[in-house]
Amino acid sequence: MAEKKRIITGGNAVAVVVITIISAVVLNLIMARVPVPFDLTENKIFTLSDASKEVVGNLEEPVEVKVFISSDMPPPFHTLAQQVNDLLADYQSASGGKLTYQIIQPSSDDEEAEEAARGFGIEKVGIGTESEDEVALRAVYKGVAFVMGDKVEVIADLRTTGSVEFDNFEYDFTKALMNLTLKESRKLAFASGFGGPGSQPGFAEGIRPTFKQLYGDLVEVSVEDISDGEVAEDIDALVILNFSEPVSAKGKFAIDQFLQRGGSVGWYQSASGLDEQLMRQFAQQMGPNARMPDIRRPLNHGLEDLFKVYGIELRKDTVLDRKNALALGLVMTEQGLARVSHPASFLMTDIDRELPFTRDIYAIGMPAPSSMVLLPSVAESKDLEGFEVVRTSDVAVRRPTPPQSLNYQDLSQPAADESPGPFVVAAALQGELPSWLESNPIPEGMSEENVVKEKKPARVLVVGSADFFQPNPQLGFNEQLAGFGGQFLISSLEWLVQDNALTNIRGKSLPRLIGDVPKSEQRRVQLMNIVFVPLFFGVLGWTILQLRRRRKDKIIL
Repeated sequence: MAEKKRIITGGNAVAVVVITIISAVVLNLIMARVPVPFDLTENKIFTLSDASKEVVGNLEEPVEVKVFISSDMPPPFHTLAQQVNDLLADYQSASGGKLTYQIIQPSSDDEEAEEAARGFGIEKVGIGTESEDEVALRAVYKGVAFVMGDKVEVIADLRTTGSVEFDNFEYDFTKALMNLTLKESRKLAFASGFGGPGSQPGFAEGIRPTFKQLYGDLVEVSVEDISDGEVAEDIDALVILNFSEPVSAKGKFAIDQFLQRGGSVGWYQSASGLDEQLMRQFAQQMGPNARMPDIRRPLNHGLEDLFKVYGIELRKDTVLDRKNALALGLVMTEQGLARVSHPASFLMTDIDRELPFTRDIYAIGMPAPSSMVLLPSVAESKDLEGFEVVRTSDVAVRRPTPPQSLNYQDLSQPAADESPGPFVVAAALQGELPSWLESNPIPEGMSEENVVKEKKPARVLVVGSADFFQPNPQLGFNEQLAGFGGQFLISSLEWLVQDNALTNIRGKSLPRLIGDVPKSEQRRVQLMNIVFVPLFFGVLGWTILQLRRRRKDKIIL
C-alpha cells in the first residue's frame, strides 16, 4: 500500500513538472508567432500615445525613416537599435503603411553607410564607456533622418541615458513628423512695453534657441509691444510675464481686443520683485562682497481691473505654507544654527488634471505665490468655463500684502493678519469672455475700427507667480523643483497656442513626485486588501484541499 502511494505521488509530481514545461514551451511558441504587447507602466511609456498615432495616421505622403546607429554601441547603450526598432514598428503599424524605416548600423569599415549618414548631416558623437580599469570616450553614430519627398527632418544625435524609462524618443520622432507636415507655424508672443523680462533688450533672441530645440518650426516666438494698443493679427497666444509698470489704457485695450478675436493670454505675475536700485545702493555702501539682503518692491502692473472683467481677481498678497515647506538648510536663528524649511517655498498637490497641460503634473512648487479668486460671474456665465488649476493645502496661510522680503526670519513666525487656506494660485478660463469696453471707453488714439466686431472663444491662464521655473537656493527652491515648474510653463504655453500633442507625449517620461492619493483610489486599494487578497488565498487553499482529497480517494481505492 505504501509502495503504491509513493508511486502515485511520484507520478503526479512528474506529471505536473512535464505539463508545466510543455505549457511554457507551447505558450512561448504562440507568443513568438503572435506577439501581444503588455505595458504595465503607469505612464504607458512603451505604448505609442494617441497623439502620435493621430499624427502618423494622418500622413498624406509616404515618409521614409533612416536610422544610423553604430554596430558597436557599448553597454548600457547596446540595446539602442532594438529600442528604436520597436518604437518605429509601432509608428509603421499606426501609419497604415505610409511610414517605412530602415535601421543602418555603420561599422568602422563601412564607408558607404558612413557616407549616407553624413549626407543627412549626421556625424559621429562621443559616448562614454566605463570598465573596471578605465573610462573612455567612443565615437558612434546615433542619428535619425525623416524624409518626405524633398523635405527632411534630422535628429543628429539621439540623446540617450541608457535607461529605457527616461529615453522618450517618441517626443522627438513625433515632433519631426509634425515639422515634416507643417503648413503654418503657431505664433507665440511675449508682451512688452510695461517692464518685465519681455521688455529687456535681446529677450527674444535669448529664448528662441530653447523654443527651436523644443518645437523646431512648430512654434515661432517673438516679442510684441502692446503699448500702441494693438496685437498683430497673426499672433495666436500672448504671454504677459511679470509686468513691473502700470499698463496704460491702450495696453489694456490691446489685450482685451486680442481676446475678443479668439486669442489666448497667459499672465504669470509675482506680487513683488527684487528692488535692484536699493540693492545697488546697499552694495555700494557695504561693498561687493557683502551678503546681499532680499529687498523687494511691489510690482504695480495695474491689470487687476482688466482681468476682474473676465472673472479672475489676482490679489497682491503672499501665500505661505509652513507645514509643507521645503528644506532650506542650516540657518542662524535665535537659538543658533538650525535646519529649517522656508515657508515661502512649498509643494502643492491639489491640481486640476482635467486640463491637457496639467494631466501629468502631480505636484508643483511656487516661491511665495499670490492667491486669486474665480468670481461668481464665471459660474453664472453660460459661455464661460472656469478652472481652479492649482490650489494650496488647507494649512496654507495668506498675508494680505506683497512680501517686502523673503528672508526666513521675516516669514517663519505667524503674523496677526494671516488668514487660513486653501487658496487658488493658478486659474484658467475658456469660452467667450466679456469685454473690457463694456465698462470703459475706447482709449484716446484708438477708434471703432480697432474694435472687434465678431467675438470668438478665447483662453486665459493666470498664475500667481513668475518665479516658479527658476531655482532660488535662498528659499530651498532647487533645480529639480524649478525643472517641474519649467515643464508646467512649457505645457501651459502649448495649451495657450492650442496644440497639446507634444504635451501628452512629454508627460509620459516626466518623473513623478508623490502627491495625495485620491479617495476613490484609496477605497479601491482598501477593497483589494480586505476582500480580494483573502479571497484569492481562500480559493487557492480550497483548490489544494480538493486535489489532496482526490489523491487520497485514489489511494484508498
